[in-house]
Amino acid sequence: MLAHEGVRLPFGLLLGSFLRGRFVGAFTPSTAGLDLYRLVDVGDVSGQRAASGRAILVEKLLGLVALGLVTLALVPAGLAQFFGAGGLLVAVGLGAGSLAALGMLSRGALLRSLAGRLPRRMRRRAHALLDVLCTRPLPPAHLARTLGLGVVSHAAASGVFLATGLALQLPVAPLSLLVVGNAIVLATLLPISVGGVGVREGTAVALLATVGVSPTAATLMAVLGYLAMQPPALLGGLLMLRQRHPRPDAAPIAPSAPTITLAGLTPIAEAPLLAQPVMTRTASSTSARLPM
Repeated sequence: MLAHEGVRLPFGLLLGSFLRGRFVGAFTPSTAGLDLYRLVDVGDVSGQRAASGRAILVEKLLGLVALGLVTLALVPAGLAQFFGAGGLLVAVGLGAGSLAALGMLSRGALLRSLAGRLPRRMRRRAHALLDVLCTRPLPPAHLARTLGLGVVSHAAASGVFLATGLALQLPVAPLSLLVVGNAIVLATLLPISVGGVGVREGTAVALLATVGVSPTAATLMAVLGYLAMQPPALLGGLLMLRQRHPRPDAAPIAPSAPTITLAGLTPIAEAPLLAQPVMTRTASSTSARLPM
């Protein structure tokens, strides 16, 4: 995304920025800490905050589209079992809305026409957002690749909770655990708690209670799933600590006295120059005297 905006930075630098952002995000609601840290950090390094902001905004929008597609794909996996008919309609609407938003991103003129029909206050904000999104439209291949990575990322996050549920031997079908994991990921995006604490566990308890899982086991599944995804954040914390306390440089080595080496003789240190007579001039004559 940054390369598309004309911002080219080394992969190691971007990886370090992401890891440190993950550490900050562990103590902020939703993904606000991660996104703001990357915006400031990458913007400061590259000197192109506007381009960095556009890249992050488009990335977040495509991430939400990918999450909607994952939710839609889980409908046959028994999503209605936990959410009923209303939840099923919401999931279908979320997926369909994501596909519609994806299609409209490539039609800037249509979006501007629709934004022009909004009330005056909303119109200005809509045009400002469209200026960001439509300044550099993504090529179809780039868009498909980014969206595919987003789908894999969100599916993997849901799969972590599936793995912890299986490790705890919960009496729940694997696909049902995957649905619960996806619901946890969706719930923690709401900026109502620090790091998703409470929201994550409450979602797991409420959903797994419908299939006979005890609150203790459901809470344990949510907590273990969260901890399993925290190594990148811990690594980011170590990187921040290293930046704050850099390694001291080695003390400079004093140069040794020059030596004189002759063939067949032992090297000796260069002798200091003999004291030279200091010439002083008096009113009557000039005399030489040695320094005391």
